[in-house]
Amino acid sequence: KHPNKNGSEPSTQKQETGFLTMTPAAAPESAPPPTDSLNSTASAKRPEPTLRLAQDWHVNTVPPKTSIKGKIIPGFLSHERRRLSVEVYRFEDPEHNSKQKKSGGDDDHGLGYYEEAYLRILTPANKALKKASKKLGKEAKRGDGGASVMASHSADADFDDGASLLDGASTIINGGGLMTERMPMPDYDGWVAKYKLPLKAITFKGIQKKCVVFLFNYRTIQQTRKIYFDTEEDAQDCVNFVEAQQAEEDKRLAQKFSANASGIKVNPLEGVTLLVEIVGATDLPAGDLTSSDPYVVCYFNHREVHRTKHIPKTLDPIWTLKTKALFLLEVSAKDLFQGDGLHLDIMEYDTVGKDERLGHAVVDPRTMYESLGERLNLPVEGEKNAKGQLNVRVRHATPYDKTFLTEYYESDNNKKGNAALNEMLKTANSNKGGKSAIASVFSKNTKTEKHGMTPPVKKYRTRPGPDPERPEETEWMSMPKIEQEVMGESKEWIDAGSGSLGRLFVEVLECKGLPNLDSGGLVGNMTDAFCCLVFEDTWGQTDIISDDLNPKWMPWTKRAFIFHMYHSSSELYIGVFDHDGVDDHDLIGRIAVNVSNLQPDTLYTLTYNIYPSGKWNTRDEQGQIKIRLRMEMEDDRKLLLSCLEPPKTVYVNVKRKKDFKVLHAVCNGSYDMEAYSLKTFFAYLDELQSYTGSLLYLKEAVVTLLLWRGHHEVTIRGKKYLLPLHSASAFLIGSMLVEYPQLFPSFFFLSISWVLIASMFFRRHHPNPWMHCKGFNDILVALVLGDSFPPATIESNQNAQEAIDYIAYWQDKADHDLMLLEDAAKEAEAEADEAERALDEIGNTGTDISTKTGGRLIPVSVDPLRPYMEPFQAYLAIACRLIRYVRNIFLWEECYLAFWLTFGCLVLSVACLFVPWFFLIRWTSRVVVWSLFGPWMMLVDIYYYTPLENMTEQELAEAKTKRMELRKKYLAEAVERARIERESAKKLKTMKKYLFGKFIMKVPVLKEDRYQDFPLPESSAVPYSPKPLALAELAMKEAGYHRIRVPGQNLDGDMIPSMETRTFTDAPVGQATKKHAQSETDTAAYAKVGSIVAGAAVITYYGIPVASSALSTIFG
Repeated sequence: KHPNKNGSEPSTQKQETGFLTMTPAAAPESAPPPTDSLNSTASAKRPEPTLRLAQDWHVNTVPPKTSIKGKIIPGFLSHERRRLSVEVYRFEDPEHNSKQKKSGGDDDHGLGYYEEAYLRILTPANKALKKASKKLGKEAKRGDGGASVMASHSADADFDDGASLLDGASTIINGGGLMTERMPMPDYDGWVAKYKLPLKAITFKGIQKKCVVFLFNYRTIQQTRKIYFDTEEDAQDCVNFVEAQQAEEDKRLAQKFSANASGIKVNPLEGVTLLVEIVGATDLPAGDLTSSDPYVVCYFNHREVHRTKHIPKTLDPIWTLKTKALFLLEVSAKDLFQGDGLHLDIMEYDTVGKDERLGHAVVDPRTMYESLGERLNLPVEGEKNAKGQLNVRVRHATPYDKTFLTEYYESDNNKKGNAALNEMLKTANSNKGGKSAIASVFSKNTKTEKHGMTPPVKKYRTRPGPDPERPEETEWMSMPKIEQEVMGESKEWIDAGSGSLGRLFVEVLECKGLPNLDSGGLVGNMTDAFCCLVFEDTWGQTDIISDDLNPKWMPWTKRAFIFHMYHSSSELYIGVFDHDGVDDHDLIGRIAVNVSNLQPDTLYTLTYNIYPSGKWNTRDEQGQIKIRLRMEMEDDRKLLLSCLEPPKTVYVNVKRKKDFKVLHAVCNGSYDMEAYSLKTFFAYLDELQSYTGSLLYLKEAVVTLLLWRGHHEVTIRGKKYLLPLHSASAFLIGSMLVEYPQLFPSFFFLSISWVLIASMFFRRHHPNPWMHCKGFNDILVALVLGDSFPPATIESNQNAQEAIDYIAYWQDKADHDLMLLEDAAKEAEAEADEAERALDEIGNTGTDISTKTGGRLIPVSVDPLRPYMEPFQAYLAIACRLIRYVRNIFLWEECYLAFWLTFGCLVLSVACLFVPWFFLIRWTSRVVVWSLFGPWMMLVDIYYYTPLENMTEQELAEAKTKRMELRKKYLAEAVERARIERESAKKLKTMKKYLFGKFIMKVPVLKEDRYQDFPLPESSAVPYSPKPLALAELAMKEAGYHRIRVPGQNLDGDMIPSMETRTFTDAPVGQATKKHAQSETDTAAYAKVGSIVAGAAVITYYGIPVASSALSTIFG
């Protein structure tokens, strides 16, 4: 026995002990793991292991009886000559002393070291040594020596029968604590380490003379092994030494806990539940010829705790929920910090034969405990060809994590998703009603009743059914009674979505004039209408009204929805469909409701024409739809600020392909504008050509501006006058620019604001009130003061005739201009024909006298134009989409974005007034001229450019290498970012498929339709005044009575993203629970804003001139 006193490092001098020559040298410090700014991986110095005790013996081993070799070959014929070594190491934290010094020795940083004991088996490296060891046999005696060896990791060692018992210790990402260090193979003078086991995994079973029986319990392997020593003294000596070291295990475990948990206040008996995610791996070695089928086996404290599924044919696998990337690890703090961490073996799946290990990685206990879910990069090591890295995430599990994974893994069939969520979605998105064609033919939906001398009354069957509270009264009703009932307050609401800006209340009331899409209309089989609504990350469907071209949804049917809003630009998409039991539902028409220009706390009753598409070049009306809509905003200022952030990409998942087609038709219409076709190509061209019609408005604006035509109406002493404010402003700006050209930047930004405000006034002066947009002043007041937008009041058919005349006026002007253009085109065509005839009389005027070659043959193709037209169609689609965005901002369809653009340009315009442009231009020019054209450029030539030209080939190669390394670094960072995005997208896709369904629909957030849908003149709007409720009624409403809450499909977080949950205390109607956004009085807000503006004005007015004068004085 050779202990190292005071834990010092053993000498590097070789010590011969019989046939075992050891080099007790400490392991060289291995290269640190690759760090990346994109990943939160902590790096720490490697704890340096030093040898404390070591003793070895010559032994003979036989294969276990449970192995194939042990079953076939008798034990006395299968002896193998081995060396058995028991070694104890101390691991010290190199930063422990510095921690103690910084804390003054007061903080609890633990001992700073711990010890580990291992049993190692060595085998002769060659046949000669094997023969010599057998010859010496019993003459070999135990000598002095030791080896600073721990966790040596050769290829997968077979425990004589192929069972891998090798400890998977490796270089570990460490958060500052101690960790198991990978040690190099020592010099055993011809003996090589075959495998090793921690001493705590070995149990002494008995001794029979020279035979010692051990039970090896390691990971999934349990084997009883007989080891034969050369003498009985050696056998007893080994047993005594092993038992003595095992008696010290409790003390070592306490040391290990203190060292690993240094600085952490933790109760050893505290239960710890960790959520672990195997994220993915990159650049793994090929297990087959060119690829691998990798999977990961996770071990904790020498037992398997999890196993992922294999990913076929890849070297860069990504594990998801479907491939068992996530698992919970429930341990005590004592077991966590006394263990070696989480060992991850990357295996190669083989259909036939044994799975091969590609490498391994380890997460140390401290990192496991302190990680917050950041992405850890672990280098893959352990095998001869090991390379690449393994990415994992670890954090403490939340109650939601535990519930989610427990339900997922314990479910009988988790392919069906979450049972509770499925039931909730089914209740919210299913619809009642609908009949087969045969049932429709034999159904009676109308009847005539006559009572006494009164005229007969025609009554209609209520569909899909009567009011459950009044079945007899509401089963058959006259049309006036039905129309009265339709306008009643809805009784059942679907509360859906995950936004926090406000709530949108939508009720589908009725449709009119729908076409009959079913066959057999003469015998009663007509359209079975239902509506589908999509808003941001949720959707819903109304009940089905069978055999009715003018369907009406009653208050007791499913027709009312509450959508939570999270972005100000979102549109509400509503589609009307004909329900089919077997085939896909047929789209009748759709609308896109722009809620940006609607006022909160206003009850709208809106009627729209419905069309099959909002993007196609032609629109055929397919009927009308009437809805009732109201918005309730939590905070108008927050709503306004939300549009400064780009909207997230929104996806809605459904479980059936039939529902996916419904959602696709609702959001995009009946025409697929993404697929290539000549019709789509010409539709985009037609859209681009249609924008030339805006030249008419531009022409009118220029004429009004230049000719000083009045446009702004004012009343003076009872008389109305039109003032040419734009012309006066343009004249004033032009005059000032001539005299003060330095004002050009200011007037440039001012002109942008001017154009946008003029466009806003043009819309707000439209006779049709439904064409109006929110004003700049209203939005500015909401931003500065936090006041809500005032409710709107619009009467039915308000200014209807004026709107018709206004549209006719502009249509006549457009037709007149078009006629002039056609006449000009005819004249130009006539002149071209005359010129062509004149040239034909002269003859060919070509001047090319070279020899002409034969023409090329046109290759035969089914669609010869597609290779050229399809990319061009994609470019046209992008151009049209960009033009739509610009148009929506310019016309204040995106009123909040238009406001911010206007407001920003006004601020820049004012700021540019105080910038000394001449001073900046003068001094910038001076600096450029004096820097680049002065005589000192000769020094640049002598000391920089000439040496650069005279570089040797070696220097050029070194410079090129540095440039390539820098490029590789940037490329690696870009690839890493792209991989993280790919991982996140793939994991999110799998999670959403499990929760909501496998069919995914991308929902547009910004307005992308070519045509905007505006309410018809018969629409109306009145301020909303909720009816007073008793306390019991209000409590029932806030508790969610008669309301189904459906969470939105927006998922937040890593590893296990969660859905946003909302309670019904946010009452969908009434002001009782509406939160007041202001935390101060209006007077205080006015004072604060006024002081800020005044202070900025004073500093700008006095500070800029003083600074400009000082700089002018200094630099002359």
